[in-house]
Amino acid sequence: MKPVGETIVSIRTVFEVPASALDPVRKTMSDRIRIARGLCIVSMTFVHVPPGVGGNVFDRDAGAFDLVYFALSRMVGLSSVSLLSVVSGYFIVSSLARAGMQRLVLSKVKTLVVPLAVWNLLMLALLVLYGLLRGKWQDLPDFTLPGMADALFAFTGWPLDVPLWFLRDLFVCCLFSPLLYVALKRVPMATILLLVAYTLFGEDLYLLQRPQLMLFFALGMWLRLSRAAEPAIDRTARWLVPGLAVMTALYLALRIENVLFGEMNDVLRLTLDTLLRITMAAGFWLLTEAIRRSRFAAGFLRFEPYAFFLFCSHAILFHFAAIPLRRLFGNFGSDLFAITYFALPCLAVAGAVIGLQFINRSRPLLFLFNAGHGVEPLRKGVGREAQAVRSRAG
Repeated sequence: MKPVGETIVSIRTVFEVPASALDPVRKTMSDRIRIARGLCIVSMTFVHVPPGVGGNVFDRDAGAFDLVYFALSRMVGLSSVSLLSVVSGYFIVSSLARAGMQRLVLSKVKTLVVPLAVWNLLMLALLVLYGLLRGKWQDLPDFTLPGMADALFAFTGWPLDVPLWFLRDLFVCCLFSPLLYVALKRVPMATILLLVAYTLFGEDLYLLQRPQLMLFFALGMWLRLSRAAEPAIDRTARWLVPGLAVMTALYLALRIENVLFGEMNDVLRLTLDTLLRITMAAGFWLLTEAIRRSRFAAGFLRFEPYAFFLFCSHAILFHFAAIPLRRLFGNFGSDLFAITYFALPCLAVAGAVIGLQFINRSRPLLFLFNAGHGVEPLRKGVGREAQAVRSRAG
């Protein structure tokens, strides 16, 4: 019988990721991932623009703006999370190789759990302040242990800053990453099929708010472990483009016919949603190469360090900025609501750049609100990115 120490070492060896087994990430791949982060997070902001009305905004005859709203919010915006999940899984493998499980968990507490709690605390403080000023308290959480656990950490429900459920789910995926690594190395197809089953039937388990995330996270890990080259990934993405066209046409047809997804059979709804997200992730990935080769590349690369701050802050800005905008341009269904719909994401991008520049010299604030990552001063960053783009073009 082996001593306990040797048993522990043997178990650790099973879960260790040897750095020699990983190929380095190419510069073009790195640039495309940076572009993807900014592109996906800006797209996600359209999901959280408050419509300002009760009921289902999709339960009405579809005019031109209704279709635009549905496409950006229900299709493009929600599906952008899938590529972010794949990217996270792709990089967690190298994090495991460099840091090991213990240091990885500590790192993810700092970069995921701390911002999750701090941004939700900020939202709570602003809601209390708004309640004191206007006497409106309906958006406050229950001040009980379960209520605050959900409000701050999305324990079993949505947090106050709703998009931050992604940080909570991503942290859980990181905790499972050593187990996923072993499973993907030994029985990859069985692992993927098991995660597909969890996607379709695991909503009530409260392990993840969105069970799909672990499937896409695992696909990212599998791409890295299989040493899939960038051209091979691109070919696979191009094979999925016809599927994206079919899913886009199907979803638009369902919207035109006023079919409500909430009233569908759960398995059918989740199957369609997963297929849309897989194909949309492929479309986003191919778009990153087109952007990388375009004159817009420098702007996307320059914006990427602000993407996390935008992700965390935009829903808070929307919640309060939408109040005066609704008075000016009306609720969803008003002829002028489109102004609010497109203005708020633009304001969020500008606010993220200004806000992060404002806290950039404070290491404690960067740690609390931006996972410890600072940014270069705007003028200096512009010069460097322009020079880098000219060098690549040369």
